[in-house]
Amino acid sequence: MQRRSHWAAFAACALAALAVSAESADARRHRGQGAREVTVTGDNGRQVQDRRSRDRHSGTATHDRTTTFRDGSTRQVESERIRTGPGQYSASREVTTRNGETRVQSGDFTVTRTDTGRSVRGDITTSSHGQIDYARDVTNRNGVRDVNATATFEDGSTIRRTSRGSCANGVCTSSGAVTDRQGVTTTWEQTRARTDTGATLSRDTTFADGTTRSVDAERAGNGDGTGTLTRTVTGRNGETRSQTGDYVVTRTP
Repeated sequence: MQRRSHWAAFAACALAALAVSAESADARRHRGQGAREVTVTGDNGRQVQDRRSRDRHSGTATHDRTTTFRDGSTRQVESERIRTGPGQYSASREVTTRNGETRVQSGDFTVTRTDTGRSVRGDITTSSHGQIDYARDVTNRNGVRDVNATATFEDGSTIRRTSRGSCANGVCTSSGAVTDRQGVTTTWEQTRARTDTGATLSRDTTFADGTTRSVDAERAGNGDGTGTLTRTVTGRNGETRSQTGDYVVTRTP
């Protein structure tokens, strides 16, 4: 139940993120249309295709991700956002697992600007967890960004997520906590840094029982839309596994 509860919260966050990122993107000056596709092929035979597109004028955006595993099975995530009015968005997300099962989430969101940031309020319907009321408040003060989000389920239980982050001189640091429906809290700290050819990431997660999980990743580009990804994960049991892969980025107007 705990794992499924976390999944429901992430689904809510993913849908809300579509609305928030869409509202932010529409507020910036850039070309009205664009698409980007990233293909990553790992040394274990797994391939990930990540496709994003947007049309600022119509207020639509899509994000599709297909993972093909070494045995030929696939996992697909298809997301879509549509602007329905000023500060109003609808979003949907469909996940098809490797065994063919499908999960669907959809929601309607209102994004309101405040003096120090913005707030999001949403009503999300899921195929596995019923209705979820979602609230997210973002504040920006003196270069520090604070986010407080709550997902409230039909039985009154909640999942809460808080985070704080800032960036300076090409390095972004953040920390946060997630409290699940049973009241168990997990905390994390993360650092992202630009390099001459790409970026590095370091993330440490501490669970309620004191165990930890760490992720270190690096992206090194060749300057032509291709490059290499490396990722090392140290699990809660102390075991370490590493992954490497090559990526290709394709952009269209």
